[in-house]
Amino acid sequence: MSIKPNLILMIAGVVILSLIIMGLLIGYLQKRTNQLTKEEPLQKTEEMTSQTEKVKFTTEDGVEIIGDFYEAPNSKYAGILIHMMPSDRKSLRTLALKLKEVGYSTLAIDLRGHGESINSTKGLLDYKKFSDEEHQASIYDIKSASKFLEAKGFPISNQFLIGASIGANLSLQFLSSNTYVKCAVLISPGLNYRGIKLENYLKKELGEKLMVVVTKEDIQSYSSIEKIKELAPPSTILEYPGSAHGTDIFDGFPELYDKIIFFLKEKLL
Repeated sequence: MSIKPNLILMIAGVVILSLIIMGLLIGYLQKRTNQLTKEEPLQKTEEMTSQTEKVKFTTEDGVEIIGDFYEAPNSKYAGILIHMMPSDRKSLRTLALKLKEVGYSTLAIDLRGHGESINSTKGLLDYKKFSDEEHQASIYDIKSASKFLEAKGFPISNQFLIGASIGANLSLQFLSSNTYVKCAVLISPGLNYRGIKLENYLKKELGEKLMVVVTKEDIQSYSSIEKIKELAPPSTILEYPGSAHGTDIFDGFPELYDKIIFFLKEKLL
C-alpha cells in the first residue's frame, strides 16, 4: 500500500524538475533574445559609421562646421548636401548612401547653429536665436564645404548641390555666383527664407542646371514655382501631392531618390 505514495512523490518530483528545466530554458532564451536585440543595432551603427568620415573645417568668419563625408571609390563627382531647418546633416543620410551606391561622393554638413556646428570664435551658436543676417551668413558654410571638396580632389566644376528648404535657397545662392558647379537640386525652395530671396539668384542660364521639387499644398514652396518658371524657365520641376516639406517628401515619395539620381546622371557628364 506504500507504493502509491512513493509513486506520487516520484511523479511530483519529475513535474517539479521539468518545470525548473523549462524555467531555465525560457530564461536563457529571453536573455539571448535581449542580447541579439542589443547587438543588431550596434552592428548596424558600426556598419553605417564605416561608410562615413566625420569631418570638420572652419569658415572664413570663424565657425567650425561639422560634416559627414561619404566617399565613393573612384568617384569623379561630389555633392554638398544642405539640410532644412530645424534639422541637421543626419536627415540626408539615406540620400547620401544611395548616391554613394551609384558612385557619387557627398558631404552632408550641419549648418551653423545646427547639430554639432555650434562652436565659433564668437562663442556658442544656436540657430533659434539667429537674426536674418546670421542665417544669411550660412553661405560661408557652403563656401567652406566646397573648398573642403576641392582639397579632397573634387574641383568646383565636378561638384553639385542638393538642399532642402533654406538649404535649397542657399544652394541656389552659391550656384549663382559659382556657375562652374554642375547642377543643383532644390527641395522645397521658398521665395524668401530669412532674407535669402530666390529672385536675387535666379538666372535663365541656370535653368538647365536646376531640379526643383515641391508639394502642391506646401504654399510657401509651391508659390516659388511661378518665379522659377519666369526667371529660369528650363528648370526641371517635380510637383507632388500633399504638404510635405523638404526631406520629409522622401517619406511619402521614396521614388524621388531615383529621380534625383537620374537627373544627376544627365547633368554630371
